[in-house]
Amino acid sequence: MDTIIRSKFLKDFELKTMSNKIKFIKNISWLLFEHGIRIGGSIVTASILARVLGIEKYGTFQYLLGLVVIFKSLSYINPAEIMVPMLTNADAIQRRYLMGSGFFIRVFFCIVAYIAFLAFVYFSDDVKAFNLALILGFCILLDEAFGIVTAFLQSQTMIKYRSVLYICFTIIKITILASLFWLGVTNIYIYALTYTLESICMALGLLWVYKILNKELFFTFDFNKILPLLKDGLPFFLGICFMCIFLRADIVATRYLSDGTTLGLYASAIQLFGSVTAMAPIIAVSFAPLFVYKFDELYTIKKNIWLLACGMVAISLFTSMAMYFLSPILISLIFGAKFNDAVEIFRYLLFILPLIFLNEALNLYIIKMKLGKLLIYKWGLTLGGAVVAYLYFVPIYGATGTVVGLGIGYFVVCILGAAIILNDKGDL
Repeated sequence: MDTIIRSKFLKDFELKTMSNKIKFIKNISWLLFEHGIRIGGSIVTASILARVLGIEKYGTFQYLLGLVVIFKSLSYINPAEIMVPMLTNADAIQRRYLMGSGFFIRVFFCIVAYIAFLAFVYFSDDVKAFNLALILGFCILLDEAFGIVTAFLQSQTMIKYRSVLYICFTIIKITILASLFWLGVTNIYIYALTYTLESICMALGLLWVYKILNKELFFTFDFNKILPLLKDGLPFFLGICFMCIFLRADIVATRYLSDGTTLGLYASAIQLFGSVTAMAPIIAVSFAPLFVYKFDELYTIKKNIWLLACGMVAISLFTSMAMYFLSPILISLIFGAKFNDAVEIFRYLLFILPLIFLNEALNLYIIKMKLGKLLIYKWGLTLGGAVVAYLYFVPIYGATGTVVGLGIGYFVVCILGAAIILNDKGDL
């Protein structure tokens, strides 16, 4: 009898394990599909905006979107890195209080981030830029706050719900932008409202999905959970802030250290370059579970990361060569003939591509070994190196100087990433 019970238990365990693996694979597949739609959508929207706005206005539009990313990072005090593990093992009551407390933390810091964003633009730009910032920055109030639902969906490996919402709203957004373009609308504020509409719809959609799945909402506040959540999130928060600032500091530096035409040309080049670099996290996420996350032996983890890093650098080199020759066609096709001078800038950016791919591979070690605190030093030093380079090179060389600064930043981050792997003994 005991043998039969044991056999049944093992069979049920194997079936459950297989079911979890299938859910995990589906979850990753949805993430990759969403990422692909994100890349395609960004290219289409860039194509429409560039043709409608022209070089200088397009540069201003992308500069403000870059500032949105930077100031939105101030609301990342309650990151998914701490919420997903907590929500994974929480029961219904614990989940309600975790979600509610996390939501109100995010709302508070979203408001702080939005005010800081508007204040920065008000004191550093003209009235037109400020009016545009009022609209584009509105997503700061919504994205991270309602992104708490995304953390819940990740914890339950049900990210497909978010992916479906994102894909649908991206298609709607592109349709609206294309319709405005076809109708001959040139008002920059109307195009900005489309971005705000997308954030509003996404927030409401996530709220609706959570209500459907849980039969309740999560607006339950527990003050006693606030301080522990803030304390746990702080190490990740500072590192994420430095990283977000670094990722958009290039376009901000170009805005203040060069002219409007240079900004517009660089904005178009970096937009296309961003679509190319988006391959890097997709490859890393796809191979990480098989080559890194499933192992516990330190030697094997390090060896596999170095092998993956070599493979990703090889892919980046091949991609760089292909994009070098395709760049004149792509720039003209996506942005129009007015942006042809961006080809040279884009080609310079391709020299940085191997460093970006390498960094994505090296990041897997920090994730696997849970060395989140090291992100503060890693991205803080990277940001410092890049800013110094921008201040020196951009006033002299314009957009080329921005590329140099960005390259120095990624060189620093790769050196630090490699140093972490080489020096870590697995006891942190």
